[in-house]
Amino acid sequence: MIQEEMSMEKNLFLVKPAAWDSPEGRDLRSIRIRVFVEEQNVPREEEFDAVDLACFHVLAYDEEGRLCGTGRLYADAVEKDLAHIGRMAVLKEARGMGCGVAIMEALILEAERRGFKRVVLSAQEHAIGFYRKLGFECVGERYWDVNIPHILMIRKCLPVPGL
Repeated sequence: MIQEEMSMEKNLFLVKPAAWDSPEGRDLRSIRIRVFVEEQNVPREEEFDAVDLACFHVLAYDEEGRLCGTGRLYADAVEKDLAHIGRMAVLKEARGMGCGVAIMEALILEAERRGFKRVVLSAQEHAIGFYRKLGFECVGERYWDVNIPHILMIRKCLPVPGL
């Protein structure tokens, strides 16, 4: 289990792995439906994919034990040193409080622990600033995915001492 405390906000978030085929998996799917399908009008059939089965998923909980967000990590199919972070979703009531940072830090740490040298993500355009603060840089041009503007972002991973 990973705990992240945000120094300025004084919010504590518990971020832990969630298996796709478990009760926690139902929770992470529920968050993604609320954020992507209901709020952003992503077609439900495009929200879930075959990659989900092979991903390392996490769920974030606030200080009261309430679910607040989710994200996933998976290895690139071609480049062995590259990992992908995706399906970052924070519930509306938890945004701006550090939940997203806690999820991202947990996923980056897991990528580093697994020995990846780089991690890439497809950022919705409005979230570019958030990802820049976490060390990601934009690469390429803006593109549209499910009618939402995105840009590819990448970050180097740090080697984990002792591995």
